[in-house]
Amino acid sequence: MLAAAETLLAGTTSPAAVSMDEIAAAAGVGKGTLFRAFGSRDGLLDAVFASRLDPLRQELNRPGSPVGPDVPAADRLVGVLLLLLDFKLDNPRLTTAREMNGTALLQAPHYRWVHRLLQDLVAKTGRTADSADVAAHLLLGALRVEVITELQAAGMTREQLGRYLEDVVHRLVGPDEH
Repeated sequence: MLAAAETLLAGTTSPAAVSMDEIAAAAGVGKGTLFRAFGSRDGLLDAVFASRLDPLRQELNRPGSPVGPDVPAADRLVGVLLLLLDFKLDNPRLTTAREMNGTALLQAPHYRWVHRLLQDLVAKTGRTADSADVAAHLLLGALRVEVITELQAAGMTREQLGRYLEDVVHRLVGPDEH
């Protein structure tokens, strides 16, 4: 069911138009099965997001990884944001389907997980819990699909977006001392 949703989203120019009926048909199940399994279209999209974020979760726990547990917090924060940027650039239709047409994005499991991760990393740089919470939301706001799309339409490349993200993090929390 997840693969069917991913395939349909990847093949459309209008992610909002992909219906549960179409996903169910592509998966060879009834629409009721989708709703029982995921509760809603947002639930299905959240499950697709979760499956696609698994490689990032694995990298976070792998020693020696650029975002692994042995990397200083500010550098790890930059690395995570760059991986999220790549994820969104590599999955624009999935991201659009969930961010632009979904409900309660800030309550979505993948958003809460990434927010907690960023909040913890910001806090490890010495920020208070309140400022770490706000900083995590602001950083995620910079990675919203409509922001990325607008910046790309203005001619900004993936590399430029990454450099600006790194600059924002270092201005926000300062560079880690090596």
